[in-house]
Amino acid sequence: MARKYYRDQFDPHGRRLEVVENYGHPGTRAYKINLYRTLCRGMIRKHRVVFTRPRYGRDARFKLYHSSQRRWYKLFQVPDDVIVPFTYFDHSRALGFMKVISGLGVNFTNILHLKSEMWFYQPLVPGERYVIDYVFEDVVKVKRDKAAILNYSAITQDGELYQEHRDTFIIKNVKKKYLDRLQNDDMNQFKGITRLPADPIEEVKIKEIFIPMDLPVKYTSASGDCSYMHITPRAAKIFGFGKPFLQGLCTANLLMKELVMAGVKLEYFSIVFCLPVYLDDMVYLHYNDREYRLQDSQGKVLAFGGLNNGEKPPSAR
Repeated sequence: MARKYYRDQFDPHGRRLEVVENYGHPGTRAYKINLYRTLCRGMIRKHRVVFTRPRYGRDARFKLYHSSQRRWYKLFQVPDDVIVPFTYFDHSRALGFMKVISGLGVNFTNILHLKSEMWFYQPLVPGERYVIDYVFEDVVKVKRDKAAILNYSAITQDGELYQEHRDTFIIKNVKKKYLDRLQNDDMNQFKGITRLPADPIEEVKIKEIFIPMDLPVKYTSASGDCSYMHITPRAAKIFGFGKPFLQGLCTANLLMKELVMAGVKLEYFSIVFCLPVYLDDMVYLHYNDREYRLQDSQGKVLAFGGLNNGEKPPSAR
């Protein structure tokens, strides 16, 4: 079948909207070929960080297929009558993110997911099409060898807002000559962000969760979020980890499922990734209706976040 080409568009402000082609869903041959080709190139690329301007992308052809939703529900063992706001558009987001990372010149082995915030207004409906807008707002200097890339995305249909997401990724091993071209993190918003003491949570409930060995592979099949460091020990060591661990958004989706099943209404969800969630381990979700914390058997904080937020989401500012 002939490949389709789409021209970039411009929004009412004259900003160029780079087209994000999602290739239908993660199971398509075209998606897999494009993903693996981009991953391989990104892992052998010379590591640079060259940021000149914000980048704006648009996926105007995203569709939530019934089969995709069933795959996510089966993966996380969710009953059909329960609504969990899973990040169904991960495969589109992954392609858009890799496109920008390639433009920056970053080698993929130096990327870590630090934080996500999500606002949910109404559930996505299987069979419907949506528009996903991406904004890669800035790259800022964090430490002497690290930078942070800030990303915002919004899901709409006919101009009506369904979800908003804000993500932060850390870029490691950045040379000084590239850091010197970036703005400083003047607000110190990333200083000590992952070092949360495991103090008791008020009115806490605790849920025990086992992390099976095959969860990253199954999550890859559902989401398209493929990285071998989450699957094979050799790849994990290349990325600087002792053994495979869960994808960041797999952890986030697993926690959202557990919270919803426990009766927590999710209109807002944030997560900060502190330490890897290793496979074949038992972890413990400490939560109330305002916040949560994921800890290992030694009490170390693996991830934490909030479940309500007085701050207005990006689009409402």
